[in-house]
Amino acid sequence: MKKFGILIPNNSFLRMLLILSFFVLAAAFVPAVGAIVLIFLPLLTLFYSAVAGKAKTGAAFLIPVGLVFLFSHFWHLNAPYLLILIMGIVGLTISAMALKNSSIEKTVIYPALIMIGAICAFFIYSGFQLSVNPWKLVEQFIAQVTEQNINLYAQLPFDKEDILLIKNSKPLFVDAFTSIFPAGVVIGPVIIVWINVLLGRDILRKSTIILPQLEGLSRWSAPEFVIWIFIIAGGLLLFPHDQIRFFSLNIFILTGFLYLFQGLAIFSFLFQNKNVPVFFRYLFYFLIAVQQFLMIPIAIAGLFDIWVNFRKFFQKNQAVT
Repeated sequence: MKKFGILIPNNSFLRMLLILSFFVLAAAFVPAVGAIVLIFLPLLTLFYSAVAGKAKTGAAFLIPVGLVFLFSHFWHLNAPYLLILIMGIVGLTISAMALKNSSIEKTVIYPALIMIGAICAFFIYSGFQLSVNPWKLVEQFIAQVTEQNINLYAQLPFDKEDILLIKNSKPLFVDAFTSIFPAGVVIGPVIIVWINVLLGRDILRKSTIILPQLEGLSRWSAPEFVIWIFIIAGGLLLFPHDQIRFFSLNIFILTGFLYLFQGLAIFSFLFQNKNVPVFFRYLFYFLIAVQQFLMIPIAIAGLFDIWVNFRKFFQKNQAVT
């Protein structure tokens, strides 16, 4: 078979192997593109696992990962083969949960736990190797990332006064990001899994593969008891004790994040009922990603949905697909 002037093998496994190898190698050895490929790598293993089966997909994925490991070992290359392996396993886990008709919560949470566990294991193991408290490594990591971002910002055409102000505010940024690091460790993986689940559902639809539990994303709501955790955590922020404020702040952010997802589900429900084209749906999600302040009104909508039930105003007479 020939597409776009490129010879593509007719053997389905070989074709899958070549495609997965291409993206695995890009994630390992292409610096700029590799990070983006890593984020969407679960989408590939999710799709092929649903189409070709977990065994074939796992074999086609492990072969290039093994090659990356061998190249890194013998040529002393700094390739993130463990990270690639974890992201591929995340996609396989999403597929396994969805094909078992597990709830949407389990389909998102279990794969996210793999990533969260890997992050925690990295800092704990690194701390053990260096005989350093893992939390000290977290602080060092955040300080390095903050420094890199400030240096990148300094290269942009902004006023020198603004750049100097940001540089002088580095300790404040480090303290702020360190204080919300636990919430970030949870939120980051959940967002990555959610993006791959959303894209995977739409791509599988086009291949006439319908995963029933994934079709209920637009009807998802946070459990009712979460509102009490949200209120209590917000109240505890008024306490002057540092440790209480640290834990309550992270819990407050996590519960607020759940209401952000509920708000996104409301908009997804609206898009489906109004038959908004897919392009404009993903444009909306892209705007949220680049303009984070939009998350606040969406999270507020998700919070007030407990009492208002916005979706009933958009409900059609026919069933929603």
